[in-house]
Amino acid sequence: MLLPNEILQYNKSASIGELNKMRTITSGVYAWKAPTSHEQILSGNTTFLEPFQVSIETVKPGQKSTTGSEANSTEELLIVKEGQLTVSLEGKSKSVGAGSIVFLMPNEKCNPENKGSNDLVLYRLRYTAKSGFNLTRGESHGGSFIVDWDEMHFQNTDIGGRRDLFDKPTATCTRVEMHVTTLNAGLQSHAPHQHADEELILLLKGNLTMTVAGKKYPMAPGDFVFIASRDFHGLRNTGKDQCEYFALQWDINKIRYVTKMIRSGIRRVASRYLN
Repeated sequence: MLLPNEILQYNKSASIGELNKMRTITSGVYAWKAPTSHEQILSGNTTFLEPFQVSIETVKPGQKSTTGSEANSTEELLIVKEGQLTVSLEGKSKSVGAGSIVFLMPNEKCNPENKGSNDLVLYRLRYTAKSGFNLTRGESHGGSFIVDWDEMHFQNTDIGGRRDLFDKPTATCTRVEMHVTTLNAGLQSHAPHQHADEELILLLKGNLTMTVAGKKYPMAPGDFVFIASRDFHGLRNTGKDQCEYFALQWDINKIRYVTKMIRSGIRRVASRYLN
């Protein structure tokens, strides 16, 4: 079994340290802006993704989104901030409310529609790995899907609570994990730490202070923070009530491990890690 082209391309890439120097997006907080229609908040390349784009979009009642309705080569994640979203996947239509997400494989066509009576406000993330994508891998792990906030299981924890959305390989990444943390007032989610994975945190409600790369950022609902690979980070609920936030993390450890094996010439063993 030959290794997919994207892994071979990644093998030609520089080290993580060198890739970090080439990124145009650095760690930091991006403040919420209420768009009249569509506004791009973040665009550029990260250590592992090019492009990586985050935009906010408002769709009026009875209208469809005109942004990105055609199939393209980027993976997409839609997060509903406000209102009701109706989408069709594989011929089936579903309406979901605030806190719900829609995950789209590359080349998947989607026409978000607002069938509700209030404005629909969406976050839209678009990205492609510098190593390309593997549609077979994505399809074998579920392809495109919808997660309805009302159907998420809430689990109590010693710091508040947690909702797990998904944790699996996609066409673009060997692992993507997304969850919602509910954090009690005055607490930190965990001790400041670092990891090779890149991460995005989106605050849904409450207030918190994010420390990343040696800087402290106060965050309000709607703000999000991008955390670059290997930047130290941590957060604390600095409000009087619980706060709630999405945490999205994409894993490249397996790709780096496979690349290391490729360099050692162990192609047959390495191929097992791509399925």
